[in-house]
Amino acid sequence: LRYKQQSNAMLRNFLLRFASFESANRLRSPHSKPVSALVTLILSNKMGCPLSTSSKVLQISKKGPPNMTESEEYVEDVVCKSSDVQENEAKVFDLRDVGKVLVVRQKGKLSALGAKCTHYGAPLQSSAVGDGRLRCQWHGACFNIATGDIEDFPGLDSLPCYQVSVQDDNVTVRARRSELESNKRIKSMSKRDPNNNQHFVIIGGGPSGAVCAETLRQEGFQGKLTVVAKERYLPYDRIKLSKVMDVPIENLQLRASSFYATYDIDFILDCEATKIDLDHKQISLKDGRSLNYDRVYVATGSSPRKADIPGMMVLKGFLHPNHNTL
Repeated sequence: LRYKQQSNAMLRNFLLRFASFESANRLRSPHSKPVSALVTLILSNKMGCPLSTSSKVLQISKKGPPNMTESEEYVEDVVCKSSDVQENEAKVFDLRDVGKVLVVRQKGKLSALGAKCTHYGAPLQSSAVGDGRLRCQWHGACFNIATGDIEDFPGLDSLPCYQVSVQDDNVTVRARRSELESNKRIKSMSKRDPNNNQHFVIIGGGPSGAVCAETLRQEGFQGKLTVVAKERYLPYDRIKLSKVMDVPIENLQLRASSFYATYDIDFILDCEATKIDLDHKQISLKDGRSLNYDRVYVATGSSPRKADIPGMMVLKGFLHPNHNTL
């Protein structure tokens, strides 16, 4: 009996290691056939070790780059030689005919990211390479080299981060086709938990308020989230107003209304917050309503100073009723 138990343990360890080897092999060759189901069957039926589909074996076989699943379509190919990219250098290469990838070498390690800034689309080949970060040369958006996460604004979206392998000086990149085409990625975000009664209120519907709301969901806040905005529009790119004046407001918005609905971010638009009662944690609104809160973030921004110059005319309500345009 002891011999049989030892043999079963040895076989089980071998099969687990084989499944791990299979996982690594599938990352290099997505067309290889999985054997995890066979391994699970052997462990379950022959050794008295029942394993569900969430078992360690199947988790190993699915292990791969963050947020990637085997059912999605990938593009994989050699993009360059390892010697083509020097230390602290960023270069753009074509990944087949699908898209471009930015390959960065830092501290001897190669990383592959989206090739354009997610803010206004600047080519990141000309970006400044810092310690673990890329900073866009146009407006200063900053991205983590290892993960592609955005770490400094402007911009809301992160860069897609692709899998890199090097063999015989050949650099192979494996990427989602959809991420190659979009060149952007939204960080994982939580949603509202009906059992979480915490209420976080953001006063101000500008970029700061929008970023605060997204960051709370990205960091796992699952309570009620409300943004109070004086304007009647969802957060939009105010900088573009100085460049384009004949586009619909929907083309200027930072996120579509469906995005905020998906992540349970509520907006009270065209309504001004007039008072905050810190003792009772209550916010008074101009229309007579009040909001109770647990935490509040005030991001009301600033108002431009109007030049006191004879002949200067202020156009009230040009393009947007709540704007003063000189």
